[in-house]
Order: sequence, then C-alpha cells, then structure tokens
Amino acid sequence: MLQNFYVLLSVAVFFSFWLLLDKNPKIFTSVLLILGMGTHYATSGGGMVLFQGITQNMPLLAILILAPLLSVPLKREGVIGSTVSYLDNLKNNQRMFFYGLSSVTAVVSPILNMGALRIVHGFVENIKVAPKTLSKSYYIGFAPAVIWSPFFASVGIVIFYLDITYVSYLPVGIAFAFLQMVCGILLFGPQASRKREVEMPNSSQTGTEQKKHVFMLFSYVIFLIVLLISMEQLVHKSMLLLVSIVCLIVPFIWFTMRGTTAIFKKELFLYKDKMLTQTKTEICLFLSAGVFGNAISHTPVKTALEQLMQWATLQSIGILFLLIVVCVTLFAMMGVHQIITVPLILTALISGDIYIHPSLIAFMCIFSWMLSSALSPLNALNIIVAASVKRNGIMVAYKWNGAYLLFISLMGLTYVYVLNFVLRN
Repeated sequence: MLQNFYVLLSVAVFFSFWLLLDKNPKIFTSVLLILGMGTHYATSGGGMVLFQGITQNMPLLAILILAPLLSVPLKREGVIGSTVSYLDNLKNNQRMFFYGLSSVTAVVSPILNMGALRIVHGFVENIKVAPKTLSKSYYIGFAPAVIWSPFFASVGIVIFYLDITYVSYLPVGIAFAFLQMVCGILLFGPQASRKREVEMPNSSQTGTEQKKHVFMLFSYVIFLIVLLISMEQLVHKSMLLLVSIVCLIVPFIWFTMRGTTAIFKKELFLYKDKMLTQTKTEICLFLSAGVFGNAISHTPVKTALEQLMQWATLQSIGILFLLIVVCVTLFAMMGVHQIITVPLILTALISGDIYIHPSLIAFMCIFSWMLSSALSPLNALNIIVAASVKRNGIMVAYKWNGAYLLFISLMGLTYVYVLNFVLRN
C-alpha cells in the first residue's frame, strides 16, 4: 500500500510540474513517459505497472533538489560573495582572473552542483571579462567535480547501481579530478600578459577578511566530504541517502544557531521559486526517464547492449572505454539524458558475463557522463555556461573548449589502462 501511494505521489508531482514546463521540455518528457508506459503495457499489462520505474531516479532527484540548501549558510555568512569579489581585483589580468575563477568554481562545485555555476556567475557577470575566458574557467573548474563529488548524480547513480561504497571509488575519482584540474589550468588558460595590470585590494583588512572566507569555504567543503565518509563507514547506508540527510541537517543546524524566523521564511520562498523556475525541467526529466529507462531494460535493447559490451571487453579495456564514451555522448547529443543511458550500460556490464573491477567500471561511466555533459548543447552544463557567456553551446564546447575536452579524453583513456593494470595486480 505504501509503495502504491509512493508511486501515485510521484505521478502527481510529475504532472504538477509538467504543466509549468516550456514547450520543448514538455514534449520531450511527454515522449519519454508515453514510450515508457507503452513498453510496459506491451510487456507487462496495465495498472500501476504502467508507471513502473517512475521512482527509480528519486534518490538522485533528491540530491538535485536538496543540494542548493547547502549554499544558504555560505551566502548568509558572506563567504561566497567575499571570495568571488576578490576576482574583481584581477579583472585587468585575464590570466590571473582565469586562475582565480577556476579555483573558486572548483571549490564550490562539489557541494553546490549546477547551482555553483549560477551562483558564481551571479557575482562575476558584471566584471568585464572575455566570454572565452569565462567559459574556460567554468569548464575547467566545474568538470572535475562531476568525476568525484558524491553531490553529483553521475557519482551517486553509478555507485548505487554497482553497489560499492563511496570510499572505495573516491581515490580513483579524486586522483583523476586533480590531474584534470591541474592540466586544465596550466595548459589551457589565457596567455600571460606583458603588462602587470592587476589591481590589489586597497585595504589590508579587506584582504584578511577575504582570506578568512576562502579558508572557511574550503573548510566547509572538506567538512561535508569527511562527514559523509564517516557516516557511510558508521551506518553502512547508501551514499545517496546520506547526502540527502546532510543537505537537510546542515542548513537546519545553521538556522538554529545563527538564523532568524525572517531569514528562514525568506529562504523558504526563494527555494520554492527556484524549484518552480530552475528545477522543474530536471524534476520531470528524472521522473519520466525512470519510466522509460526501466521499460527499455525489459526489451531486447538490453541484450544487444550486453553483447556489444562483451565484444568490446574481449578486444581491450580501451575499446570498451571508447565505446561507452561514444554511446553516452551520441545519445546525449540527441537529447537522451545520461540518466537513461548510463544505467542501461551499467546493467549490461553487471548482468553480462563480464568481469571488470567495479571501480574501473565506475570511472568509465562517470567520465562518459562528464564528457557528454560538456559536449552536448542539450545538457545542463553546456546550457548554463552558454547562457552565462551569451554564446551558443557549439561555440562554447567545441571552439573554445574543444582542445581541453580532447586532451582530457586522451588522458582518460591513458588513465583507464593504468588503472586497469593497478587494480589487476
């Protein structure tokens, strides 16, 4: 009875937000839902089975919805604003500005998810900086977080399906993310200017305050990650559940200690408005994609995918990696979200007669998710960056960041071979 109520509530949520969507998202999510329901009807009959899978992506949706709450203490304490405002002093030196903006984005992205791009750009959009520099900073600062952060659906869904702990994957993800970040900053930043035109803060007190806030921001991120790892080791529950709990508890503790009733009401209304304007598409997409993905997993498509993966495994680990990257990216370019394709690939790799170390499978799928998000003009990362710099997604991804994405793809391929050797010995 509770399960049926849960499904009915999810259906009600879907249609409530679906009515608020724009034309294109409304059509796309409708097609996903209808195709999923039709497939279920053809294979299993009618009734509640038609909506089987609508709750499949709910844990990931919970993270997407709840993660912005973690920014409330940072904004109210002035930490993000103070940190980003320091970049205004670097606006005349695009190379230093690039280093600073990439670093700030890299620090806040692991906990704020897509909200990090919106929040950071809100502070720097009035600074006159070349759009190309902005886009590079956002890509290089944000992309590594997709590889390792438990606050991202890419990491959450993969470790959930593989039934592995976050701790077992963390060294694999964080090592590559570090290399990706360092190489991106050193190799793909703007050229150094011949003139030193950097304006330094006028007040030493202001500089001290900003350094304090930078330290607080970094400490906040480290605290949340350590807290999650500790909780996972103590209670042995899904990381998706633990992330959702932390997203609720941490702001609640801050409100109890520092907030007021007026602040609470204001943040509550702001949060509601963001749900209705910025997150409505993701809510409908995740729910309808759950129905569609669950339906597809009961069709011959799954068998064909398993056979393709088995063939690639017999060739080499590199060919398997490239196949996963190509499949996920091509589907993403056609508008099929990774929330559909990655679970199908994971199911094929798990259920097929294939043995590859789970951490290696996790990395290949998460890397594919990250790369396809950056390349596809129909994915949130590309859409948000393109809208921020007021250019089209093709220019942002391929002309301005194409060399960076090609480099990290080659680096990812090399990393897979090294990782496979290390894990097998």
